[in-house]
Amino acid sequence: MSMDMARLERAWTGAANRAEDAAGLYLIDSAMAEVARRGRDFRLRMGLIGVALGGWSLVAAYGIFGRGNVEPSREWGSLLLLAIAWAVLAVVVRRGWEGAAAAPPENLPGSLRALLSQVEGAMGRIRVMGLVVPIFLLALGLAVMQLGDVGKMTGSNIRDFALLATVGFGLSGSIMAVRYFRVLKPEAERLRRLLRQYEEGGV
Repeated sequence: MSMDMARLERAWTGAANRAEDAAGLYLIDSAMAEVARRGRDFRLRMGLIGVALGGWSLVAAYGIFGRGNVEPSREWGSLLLLAIAWAVLAVVVRRGWEGAAAAPPENLPGSLRALLSQVEGAMGRIRVMGLVVPIFLLALGLAVMQLGDVGKMTGSNIRDFALLATVGFGLSGSIMAVRYFRVLKPEAERLRRLLRQYEEGGV
């Protein structure tokens, strides 16, 4: 997070939340710039994931219709895996677009509400991933076993892949948990506190 939340919180308790103050104007610009930056980052990440899934889909389609080396009746687990990935991306993108449907008003409370919406959206995406990952792992295990059945993976390949998947998903899950509880949740609480102070103060 590039915006200094501690500095923002200190300024909020003084006179800097008034639009006529130079410091207040700076904070408004900083908050709105942070909203815009996070929106760009979200679109970039979703775009990259979409490109990766598109490439995966093209490879699968070429294997089925082009080379004919993929048998959907025996390797449908891989197609299920692909469908789950697309479904999750669609849900995440739709929620992100809904949260950014309207531009925030050019005042500090409006910008803070937009920031809070983005933080809550990021927390919601992590919760979605927490629900989907077990399903994804089951589909992944099924796909790998099917590849073994058709002779595309050996027993040692499957063991190596299982170890790699365990490490990879375990690491990514740990990173998401740390981000959720150590970064996003405290940030959301701070933003809610600042907005509550604004509403109670009637500034």
